[in-house]
Amino acid sequence: MKSGMNSRYMLMIKRIEPKDYNYVLKLNEENVDVLIPTDREELEYLAEKAALFQTIYVDEVPAGFIIALREGLKDYDFRSYRWFEERYSKFLYIDRVVVDKKYWKRGLGRKLYQCAFDYVKENDIEIVAAAITTVPYNKESLAFHAKMGFHEVGEQLIRGGTVKISQQVLLLQYQVGQT
Repeated sequence: MKSGMNSRYMLMIKRIEPKDYNYVLKLNEENVDVLIPTDREELEYLAEKAALFQTIYVDEVPAGFIIALREGLKDYDFRSYRWFEERYSKFLYIDRVVVDKKYWKRGLGRKLYQCAFDYVKENDIEIVAAAITTVPYNKESLAFHAKMGFHEVGEQLIRGGTVKISQQVLLLQYQVGQT
């Protein structure tokens, strides 16, 4: 569990708990035009299989989440994940990061990504992979990922060709003794 104090609110990040499933499903559905549709069964699968499935709380109220997967999940059939699986032997795939719109511009997305960066450092992984929707255009996510240093390595059409995604990676190189 991580926590921190902003001048206005208390932040806490911890592993998803069943009490938060309905919140995550609701938040996912509110953003489904740029996310993978998810039902409770898949959410339970992700909660079990994900390397990271963290919920961020602001003043003890859930405000967003991150789901990140390691390579090697043979039974996860999302095309974007498979795309990276075919090209990289070791990576952390950011399945989704969602921050409730009422908490935007408070640095919560960056805090959730910091969990991913801490994880890759602890597990000697150099590639963080993500898929960002370009049709429909997800301006905020594209700008956010660009600021973080992600770059496009491919594109893919999904959902019967109605959605286009930019396959992006961030290459991290941690050296011995580096903090």
